[in-house]
Amino acid sequence: MLMVYSERINKAIKVATKLHEGQFRRGSTIPYIAHPFAVAILTQKYADSEDIFIGGILHDILEDVPNRIYGSEDLANDFGYDILNIVETVSEPNIPAQTQDAWRARKYVYLNNIQNTNDIRPLIICACDKIHNMGELAYCYDELGESIWTYFAARREREVWFFESVLNILRSKVLPPEMVEEYCRRLEKIRSLH
Repeated sequence: MLMVYSERINKAIKVATKLHEGQFRRGSTIPYIAHPFAVAILTQKYADSEDIFIGGILHDILEDVPNRIYGSEDLANDFGYDILNIVETVSEPNIPAQTQDAWRARKYVYLNNIQNTNDIRPLIICACDKIHNMGELAYCYDELGESIWTYFAARREREVWFFESVLNILRSKVLPPEMVEEYCRRLEKIRSLH
């Protein structure tokens, strides 16, 4: 599959780069924007879709950028309600507290969102997001060991539970089997981290 460059893609790149400026991946000095770009690129292994690619680039905007700076209305104005719906489906609600209860509440809303959609586009973004996150987590674990878990709001067991819960939902959907297989391989690696 070959993604053709477009003005919409260029705009998504510019918007995401600006809005994620100054943000970094957990436990690293890697600019956060590397993650949405990686997710967008990963989506192209499983679907040749400009909307999915753009959704991949923008998938963390509503979650990580304060609504007063850039919210749902801004996203709809810039990219349309179709892209807004895709991004909202893969977004956790903004519950800023760093407690276990807040973490759990965010995850349950996310799981409910993906369970209740039959739109393959956000499901592919969801899977690619988690595939990339698990790959980076395993890489960081190799570098930092157990201390990597100090960068997360939840303990290792809860992170594994969340990845497993997402997988259970993805398995109930009609998705590219090779994508689900890749997800399973990444999850097995995460399960082996002690």
